[in-house]
Amino acid sequence: MEQVTESPFPSAAELWERYVEKTKGPREICVADFWGKGDHLYKDELGWGCCPAEMVEAESFECKKIFYSNIVAIGWSLSFYYPETDTFYAIDNELYPIVFKRLPKTHRSKYRGLQCNGNFHHRGWPLQRFKSRDELWDGIKINGMSLEYVLNHSYIMEVR
Repeated sequence: MEQVTESPFPSAAELWERYVEKTKGPREICVADFWGKGDHLYKDELGWGCCPAEMVEAESFECKKIFYSNIVAIGWSLSFYYPETDTFYAIDNELYPIVFKRLPKTHRSKYRGLQCNGNFHHRGWPLQRFKSRDELWDGIKINGMSLEYVLNHSYIMEVR
């Protein structure tokens, strides 16, 4: 019978989990009661940190490389919540021209995370249109902030 041994080389997801565990300190609340009473959104959950599959796919921890790998190269759509504007957004790559839009709050709830399911197929309000996915990185700005800043300070809801 052949014995299975673990690889001596950790996966990107395992490396990320180790990094998070080592750097864990007191967690800072970003949005109180985001998911329900006492279930907060924390600052360490913002950015791509909670999306190990996308980091593995991109083979990177860098926001721009992850974005280019998943959104530009593969063509997945993205939805995220940006706490600084208290708004849900989506980049819908399934439409042409590509649409960057604000998502509607489709559920009646006093808790932010339960107000929108992150589904970018909902109508929403188009904010910008792009002829090419290559235009997204430099073309999207929210309150004058770059897409890199916005994504690093957003809760990534869905990539598909």
